[in-house]
Amino acid sequence: MRLSAPVRARPIVTPPLISLSAESRLPDPTQSRARPRHGRRRSAPDAVAIPVATEAFAAPSELEAAVIAAASGYRFGDIEVPATIARALDRMGFVTPTEVQARAIQPLREGKDLIGQAQTGTGKTAAFGIPIVEKIDPGSQFVQALVLTPTRELCVQVEDEIARIGQFRGIRTVAIYGGSSMDRQVEALKRGAQVVVGTPGRVLDLIRRRELVLDRVHTVILDEADRMLDMGFIVDVETILARCPRERQTALFSATMPYAILRICDRFMKRNPAQVTVRPDLKTVETVRQLVYFVAEQDKVAALIELNEKYGFDRLLVFRHTQIGVDRLAATLKRRGKNVAALHGGLSQRERDRTLAAFKAGKIQFLVATNVASRGLDITDLPYVLSFDIPEDADTYVHRIGRTGRAGKEGTAITFVGEWDLDAWEAIRAEVGARVEEGELTLYQAP
Repeated sequence: MRLSAPVRARPIVTPPLISLSAESRLPDPTQSRARPRHGRRRSAPDAVAIPVATEAFAAPSELEAAVIAAASGYRFGDIEVPATIARALDRMGFVTPTEVQARAIQPLREGKDLIGQAQTGTGKTAAFGIPIVEKIDPGSQFVQALVLTPTRELCVQVEDEIARIGQFRGIRTVAIYGGSSMDRQVEALKRGAQVVVGTPGRVLDLIRRRELVLDRVHTVILDEADRMLDMGFIVDVETILARCPRERQTALFSATMPYAILRICDRFMKRNPAQVTVRPDLKTVETVRQLVYFVAEQDKVAALIELNEKYGFDRLLVFRHTQIGVDRLAATLKRRGKNVAALHGGLSQRERDRTLAAFKAGKIQFLVATNVASRGLDITDLPYVLSFDIPEDADTYVHRIGRTGRAGKEGTAITFVGEWDLDAWEAIRAEVGARVEEGELTLYQAP
């Protein structure tokens, strides 16, 4: 069935279901083709008739959502999904829904706005990706769903997962982010992408150039909203939301809920949005030795130099809160003759890729990075990480030390706690419950 895209909402008409056997519903896996990149996927018709809304903005009711799911007869755990999505999830190795998926998919199917408090790694991309793919009309050339992410790396990751979920429905997706060819992204949009995943700056730029039109969008997802707040994107996000149709569905996912995020929920969501809170166990890797050094802010550089002499760092990933802090520390270490590079969102994608490749190859000793730039980093055999600035919370602490000790390898995670960080450090330790050794520095020992 093909969706139309009329200008104003009309009553939803549910077509009759077609009864097919399981054998006839599932396409032959041997006939599938690999997914081309950036919107060049071949269109594949659904293997089963699934009733969906026939207008642009009306969300299905609870009953209609249940009918849509029941049309397939295939399950993702306890969740019924269409045959095309079941086939994609099987190919992706998804067998049992995570908690956030089990709790968020149904409200999103019903067209409800949703506030989800969930961290990276909880499976939230599929939680909103499955309902998005179900609602997309593959025959329409218009953008129907928009996902905003804080970083280029997450943008590419989310676009790829949604594309894989929709690979047997002929869904066309495109990733839009800075540091990459705008012409190529515009070309992908002109070919008719139905799902756009992008970073706020590039999305807003293309809107202002009239290359990205959002007047047919029925679903907007804000992924890792607190990170977008940290990076200064909230004004851009609000501007983009104001350009989308009022009668859309909006879902927001964030690890924390600061006031600015709650303001967005209050301003841009309908009343009584569904709420899902998923907090995974904060467990640190057993193979990582955790050390803490209590050191004054003014002595942190000297402490880093001393630890380098003590441990002989061949490669060290150093975390700082801000881009300015990263650049200043990198410059200070360079003046001291150290082999160091910076990694943060202010660099071009080419610079970031080149820097990361050099660090992985052992050509750079110290890599100073922000939390945002480090998300998704997978560096094998990384022996040491150091939090030059104390982590913002327990989740960030676990994320940082998880960069070392990967794949069963041993690693060492070091945290500097300054004179103003004592209360925050005690809160992190209490929440994580990990055993942390307290180290000593000669610069604080009596002569």
